[in-house]
Amino acid sequence: MDTRPLMSRWDRNLAFVVYLATFFFGAWWAANGFLQAAFRVIDPSQFPVTLLSEGTVEHGTSVTSATVDSVTVQTDALSSGAVWLFASADFLQALTVAGVLIGSGIVIERVLRGKPFHRTVRPAILLAACSLAFGSLLTQGVRGFGQMQASYELNDEVGGSLVMGFTFDIVPVVAGFGLLALSYIIAAGMRLQRDTEGLV
Repeated sequence: MDTRPLMSRWDRNLAFVVYLATFFFGAWWAANGFLQAAFRVIDPSQFPVTLLSEGTVEHGTSVTSATVDSVTVQTDALSSGAVWLFASADFLQALTVAGVLIGSGIVIERVLRGKPFHRTVRPAILLAACSLAFGSLLTQGVRGFGQMQASYELNDEVGGSLVMGFTFDIVPVVAGFGLLALSYIIAAGMRLQRDTEGLV
């Protein structure tokens, strides 16, 4: 029977560093998001919001064109509805980070123990994948509605240059569904491992 470790000492040390970095950075990011959501409701003027805009910027003769596509606004004039949408987006983003953190942490911990096909690995990947895909989708959607509401409320205050819309980043959603596919590959590997146990 082959008793060689699944990972070299260097790989194990590197994986452990990644594990610690994932935990501390992710925990800080998630905690910061939860706190920001709470304090945004208490004092929204302390948290600027970025809104879509359209306009031109004065430029010299050497520049063909210069346009503005977004503007950052810091104000206390937002309605409670807009404030709660932005706070909800902060909360959902923090929850997304926490889900990815927990899921990836469990996977790395099992790899470090030399059990990459443990029964807890697939649920952990599913947790990280669903958090990334659906959490990103919900966060961007809720924040987008907040941006549209804020644009409607503040448009006259900034010269009518705001656009009622928002941008959408599809990359984290696609990455999340990619992880979902990976979870099914892990499940197939686990079944193959069980079927081949005891075979020579």
